[in-house]
Amino acid sequence: MSINKLMKQITMATGLVAASVMAQSPYDDGQQALREQRWSEAAEQFEQSMEENKGNVDAAMYWRAHALYKAGRKREADRQVRDLERAFPDSRWLKEARVAQIENNDSEDNTTVLDEELRIYALAQLMDKDSARALPLVLDILRTSSSESVRRDAIFVLGMSEEPAAQKALVEIARDTGNPELQVEAIELLGSASSEASLKLLHSLYANAGNAEVKEAIIDAYYATDDPAPLLAMLRSEKNPELQEEIIEVLGAMGATAELKELYPTLENEETKETAIEAFAIAGETTLLKELLASEKNPELRETAIEGIAMAGGDEAGPYLESIYNSAASREEKSTILEALVILEHDASNLALKILKNETDPELQSDAIEVLGILGATAELSSLYSSLGSYEAREAVLESLAIADDSASVIRILQSEQDPELKATAIEALAIIDDPETTDFLLKLYPQGSEDEKIAVIEAMLIQDNVQGLIGLMKQETDPELKREMLEALSSMDSEESDEYLFDLLEKKG
Repeated sequence: MSINKLMKQITMATGLVAASVMAQSPYDDGQQALREQRWSEAAEQFEQSMEENKGNVDAAMYWRAHALYKAGRKREADRQVRDLERAFPDSRWLKEARVAQIENNDSEDNTTVLDEELRIYALAQLMDKDSARALPLVLDILRTSSSESVRRDAIFVLGMSEEPAAQKALVEIARDTGNPELQVEAIELLGSASSEASLKLLHSLYANAGNAEVKEAIIDAYYATDDPAPLLAMLRSEKNPELQEEIIEVLGAMGATAELKELYPTLENEETKETAIEAFAIAGETTLLKELLASEKNPELRETAIEGIAMAGGDEAGPYLESIYNSAASREEKSTILEALVILEHDASNLALKILKNETDPELQSDAIEVLGILGATAELSSLYSSLGSYEAREAVLESLAIADDSASVIRILQSEQDPELKATAIEALAIIDDPETTDFLLKLYPQGSEDEKIAVIEAMLIQDNVQGLIGLMKQETDPELKREMLEALSSMDSEESDEYLFDLLEKKG
């Protein structure tokens, strides 16, 4: 081969390698991280691959679970296996994931259990190849094992099999009330199957179940069916409020809001109704929430509906909430509307200014001031300050201006304010802003200030950790009480400069 031809092949190969590196996907990066035993990084890459949704999502879900098990993050890995089971019940990767789950289950520290776990692991591998021979062995372990973790693994292996004998055994475990934990495991597997027979069995089990955990497992099992009818029947008959809430949450996730709307008036528990309202919000049912708000009298539920409208969002939500402010049933409801507008990122400044001008309730005024501060409407706050008759409202304005770092407005207010307490609040606000200009202003203010103002300036220097400023004030102060205040402030500072100054004072007097 000529040198030129060889060089051409090398160049082409190099280009192909570079291209393959550039085309590396998160899935490929995850596989590379697995080979290098970088487990957490692998899990992140496979999660990114799942989000890209480019056709190998079930494989990425399996490998992410595998990486999480290797990283010792068992709970996350188990959750990933369940997600794979729900999303891809027919995937070939699901069986691999279940085997990995069995392999990584915690076990008691004894040889018998270890042997049983190894047997279950081997049988899980053999179920696909020869279920007729493997199944009796799995059933034997299920009957004879004293380890609950091994029996739970055996149930998983049964769930992987479509053999009638395996399904029959699974049904018997689901009916066995003697061991609720294993019963729940069997119910979850039957629910993932979503067959007509398994769902019919689950419905009958729910009616007779005395254990709340078992009932919760049955409710969750219905989530994959997209059939709200059985859950609605359960909701009508269920008296336990917590279980009612579980059912409503699943119905909301299924989008069965029309059915929930019909049942809403029959719900007797406030928390249950609140859960229904939240389900409407998650489903984006703004119209339904508006209808509910028009008829509901309970204050807490009305506030939940308002928050739900904000959560559901939409172009009409903001103007609608602003339009119902005047007809709000209580101060709390008005405050909730204002907060909801902020959550919606709707321009709430008009309503907040309206509240400041027209409302006399100090708490509502404070809420409006806080909103204006969040929106950065400091000019409006500053101009309205003198017209506010409430001490609490003026104090709230000063705090909002401080949070917004508007030192100029605070200084203007401080220079005209006559109330000693509000002047002290303004000085504290300047301390929070903490920039050279505010510090200079405070130090210049000190000599002609009242005693309360001087104490506020000393506290401001402490807040700003301004040792030099305090030392300068102490050198010019003659009042013993104020010097004591400064001495306490300096001694509380973690500063070599303040310590050295205090030692110098003591040694000179010594």
